Amino acid sequence: MTSSQRSMVAAVVLFLLIAAAVIGSMSWATAASYALARQNVGDEHRSRIERALRQVESHMMGIINSEAMRPFSDYLELHEARPSVVFMAEGRQLDPDHIRVHHLSPLALRDPPKGWMTLHFQITPQGIVGSPQIPDQNSVWAVDVAQFSVDFYRRARGTWAWLERNYANLDFRGRIASAFRYDREESIDPSFTNRDAALAGLQLSKKKSSRLADSRQQRQALHAAQAGYLPIEQCLHPDVAAQNIRSLPLRGVPTPLGDATAAEEVTFSIGSFAPAIWIDGFHKLAFVRDARVDAEIYYQGFIADWDSLKAELLAEIQGVFPDADLEPIANDAELDDETAFRKMPYLPAVIRVPEIPGGVSAAAWASIQWQLLMSWAGAAAVLVIAGFGVRNLMALTNRRMQFAYAVTHELRTPLTTFRLYSDMLSAGLVPDSARQEYLETLHRESIRLSRLVEEVLEYARLENQKIRLHIADTDAPAILDVVGETLEKACRQNGIQGQTVNHISNGMPVRTDVNVVNQIAGVLVNNACRHARGSEKPMVLVELGGTDGRVHLDVIDTGTGVDRSDARRIFKPFRRGRDADRAARGGIGLGLALARNWATLLGGRLDLIARHHPKHRGAHFRLTFPTDGGQN
Repeated sequence: MTSSQRSMVAAVVLFLLIAAAVIGSMSWATAASYALARQNVGDEHRSRIERALRQVESHMMGIINSEAMRPFSDYLELHEARPSVVFMAEGRQLDPDHIRVHHLSPLALRDPPKGWMTLHFQITPQGIVGSPQIPDQNSVWAVDVAQFSVDFYRRARGTWAWLERNYANLDFRGRIASAFRYDREESIDPSFTNRDAALAGLQLSKKKSSRLADSRQQRQALHAAQAGYLPIEQCLHPDVAAQNIRSLPLRGVPTPLGDATAAEEVTFSIGSFAPAIWIDGFHKLAFVRDARVDAEIYYQGFIADWDSLKAELLAEIQGVFPDADLEPIANDAELDDETAFRKMPYLPAVIRVPEIPGGVSAAAWASIQWQLLMSWAGAAAVLVIAGFGVRNLMALTNRRMQFAYAVTHELRTPLTTFRLYSDMLSAGLVPDSARQEYLETLHRESIRLSRLVEEVLEYARLENQKIRLHIADTDAPAILDVVGETLEKACRQNGIQGQTVNHISNGMPVRTDVNVVNQIAGVLVNNACRHARGSEKPMVLVELGGTDGRVHLDVIDTGTGVDRSDARRIFKPFRRGRDADRAARGGIGLGLALARNWATLLGGRLDLIARHHPKHRGAHFRLTFPTDGGQN
């Protein structure tokens, strides 16, 4: 393997190592970025679901907490309040200790806070269900339904009718009891007292207590806590009230009343709301809390219309998931981890959101595709730069080797001649008759050696851009005259015929460096003469033409032309044709490279027009340069 081949192999291996490092690094970075993007997309989607769940939780928590603050007595159709001051119609004041004001529940006097709450209800320990919003119209406390909104009254009556029809088959109390699987949080209801319970008709187990029986201070505190104002028309005389209470039983609550003053203290507490349960397929939800009165358990709560509640909750998360939906579930114990994560707080339902468009992979790729494409473009640019660098390094190494080979090969002949002839002349081995011939040979070789050195120096100056043009005004025929002298001299030295042809008839003015044009023509003519020697009718033809502000100088010979493989590299430095050594035509392969660089300096170009001229069979070169010194 030659040193040139070894250099090429080393350069290729170096480039492959660089490419492997760059591609490997980029592949790892791409895979890591893609995996991270997938995780980020999934986390972002999950975070949005969590945000929607938090919004629903916040909304429902406010409603549940508000309902949990309702006193026990709100779920009774009738309860009493002890007034602080009582005035009769004629203005006479009565003793409040002997007066009781009997109230309907606030739930019977106004619409519920939410339109999807269709009915509030209570279930007694005996399993009797009642609602303060559906009072007995035959009692003295009958409610004028006109005070309710038509829509709510319709919903409440419809839900109550459904409950009356299906209550026996619902096992309502049993299902509610099984829903209380949490640690009980109890609170004392300060508005519901032992006296209120007695007057409301609750048949409670009684416990003796001496602390509240005759305590004036505590009675005054009780008065202050329950003080209120009612217009006269809403008040009843105690005797009338007692008679009505005894004669009109309350639904779900036994009615025998004892003496209010003989009522005994009871113990009770109110628990938290249990998770909502379905009671009509997936159409109605029951929100329930338990209230313990001594050892007896009452269930109180409200029934919600699921379609209306769902619409309100979806409106809450409209900004997070516009296309979300809520799907009811029958048993949350059977949910998998992903579905359990989407479980709605306080509700037996899960949130369903649209899948990520195109899936996680497509969304991850869309989020990083431009960054990755730019990164890969940068990596490709690095490889291209590295490739050009390695290529230039190989070209430089190869050029140096070719230069060394060409110069060494070209210097060997004149130096050998110099040494041999000088030795023979100094040793007196050359007869006087041949001395002049030897001296002429040494002169030619010195010229050849001087030309070789000049070409190398000129090429170095061109490479370092140290050539300055000397632009002058002239015309096309004058340029052809200068080139014609160079052609005549070269043809005379090579023993061939030279011919010039001027196709410019009007003496086109030209502004250029005539010496550089002549140098280019000299390279072309000398090459043409060397290749035309030995042909049947050796000749070199120089033609001058011009159009559109440009001058064309064509050099054509009758040699063997240019081989196809040589045509691709003929203008590269230190490159000679395949038959150069065989024909012993000399040169180190810098002539055409210098000529092309000179043409570029003039603002023109040098081209191989034809490898084989159709008429003269030899090579056809053309120098093209502008008439204004390369300024256009």
